[in-house]
Amino acid sequence: MKTVKTKLLCIFCLIVVIVSCNDDSLRIDSKPEFNSFLEDISSLPGEVITLEAVISDPAGVKSININYDKWFLDKTIVKDSLPDIYNLSYRFKVPDAEDEFSVHKISVTVTNAGDVATIKDVVVTLDKDIAAPVIMVNSPLDASTVLIGNGDEISFDVDLTDRELSEFKIESDILNETIALNGSATYKYSKSLDVLTPGSYTFNITAKDVSGNDTQASVTVNVVTDLQFPAMYLTDETSDAALNQDLFGIPFSTTASQATGENGYVFTALYYSKSANSEVRFIPQKESFSPFAFGANANNAGKLTLGSDATVNPIVVPGVGYYEISIDVRDLSYTVTPYTPTDATFNQVYVLGRGIFVDATTSTCTNNADGSTQCWHFNSGKPLVQDSDNQYLWSLDVTVKDQPDDNGANGFILNANPNGWAPFWRTNTEDRSIAVPGGGGNYVFEDSALDKDYTFIFDTHLNRVIIKNR
Repeated sequence: MKTVKTKLLCIFCLIVVIVSCNDDSLRIDSKPEFNSFLEDISSLPGEVITLEAVISDPAGVKSININYDKWFLDKTIVKDSLPDIYNLSYRFKVPDAEDEFSVHKISVTVTNAGDVATIKDVVVTLDKDIAAPVIMVNSPLDASTVLIGNGDEISFDVDLTDRELSEFKIESDILNETIALNGSATYKYSKSLDVLTPGSYTFNITAKDVSGNDTQASVTVNVVTDLQFPAMYLTDETSDAALNQDLFGIPFSTTASQATGENGYVFTALYYSKSANSEVRFIPQKESFSPFAFGANANNAGKLTLGSDATVNPIVVPGVGYYEISIDVRDLSYTVTPYTPTDATFNQVYVLGRGIFVDATTSTCTNNADGSTQCWHFNSGKPLVQDSDNQYLWSLDVTVKDQPDDNGANGFILNANPNGWAPFWRTNTEDRSIAVPGGGGNYVFEDSALDKDYTFIFDTHLNRVIIKNR
């Protein structure tokens, strides 16, 4: 009996020792550490963000809890393997309905094998800047021509806007400048430039903001010693605003003479006069009547006068119909000659493509026979309306939108056949106002042109396309 008691005592002591040893092994002196941690995040409502951290603990990382009650966020990551280093990368979406510029604090709790915890907070601010700066070049006008004079031939007036601008840069063969803007919301760049050598000068402008967004713009100025121009335009508009109401086609392009001695001086325009005594002017810069505008000399028939705005006396086109109008800036002369087209007309002209809506639901993707979706196809071409006085002239009011439930480019071509591709027209890739019979390239709308109303105007004789705002 004594021997049995002795054995039981020994067993009890052994159990105590084992338990004691086990208790010693669970005694944890370390705590989880955040070796790297993204503590501040800039985001926006509806955007997916990622919580990132490198966490270490020699006792082993047991769990990570990510919690923010307002966003119903309560995620626990359990690590049975108890790694001593854990790379946290957890993605989640900010609620769409959250307020922009609001601030939120998300708790990250890390627990080790001994249930020792460390808590860190991530501050999420919904103020992410994803908008690029806006550049407005007020002066000089793109493709403008200026005369070499007594200095200050080119005057810059450029406005920048953004939430926080960081840098303005202008680069060219004759001017290079970089200016730090230090987070300002607006900036105006003003400078006058003395140009000594005639030529065509392109100025590349870059604006950056503190978030890394950037915008580029460029403007080209032709500096000449006399009135010689790389291009000339004809217009029946009467204001700078009207010159810029279109996607393309306004003002009208002209043809420059390539004859020896006439290049840059002699230009010819073909023009359809809708009414008697139409008034037109010639301008060598596309977006403004300034600095040069050519009209008729009121005191000398057939002679031009040079003005600097839309008040210059117009050239009068006497009748209704097609005219050839030519100018020669060497002797400041012009001619106005009527003519009758002899090319074929068409019974109907159609617009084909994607994203061009002629009413609330019908687009150039709506098959005319069964209503299915069939983009860029003659089966879905929508008819333009023929002018009652001119069988060559067609028009259509449309709305341009991103075509729903169909991936691809929103754009157009034109054709005159509801049962086939030919005859068709696409646009000249260098001058979109020129329709190219049987050639050219598809026109694709920029995203900025979507969700707006336009009027298409197509002259099959002049092969001229105009898309203007309405």
